Amino acid sequence: MLCIEYDGPHKNRITLTKGDSATLKLKLYDAQNKVVPLSEADRAVLTIKQDIDSEAAVLQMVIVEGQQFDFTPADTAGLPCGKYCYDVQVTLSDENVYTVIPPSEFILAKGVT
Repeated sequence: MLCIEYDGPHKNRITLTKGDSATLKLKLYDAQNKVVPLSEADRAVLTIKQDIDSEAAVLQMVIVEGQQFDFTPADTAGLPCGKYCYDVQVTLSDENVYTVIPPSEFILAKGVT
């Protein structure tokens, strides 16, 4: 199960049960609050690290088509459950870079089954 906290002290915190499939849709808005679709020339990257100071990512996903990150069971199968840090960065075709989700908490939760 994927759960995202949108408000409060843990805004943008994601909780994902280890080994689950999940889809994280990315919606971008411009200054006039209009939806900004990503083109094939744009790139969105979700990076998960052990903590904000870690050099290496434990998982990195790139939007290939559309505007969503698709988690498969294999993506988290080898990771220990616990707290991680993630962000989402978008590079547009004009080479401008935006961190659209700032460093936030990512929790990989245990499942019962």
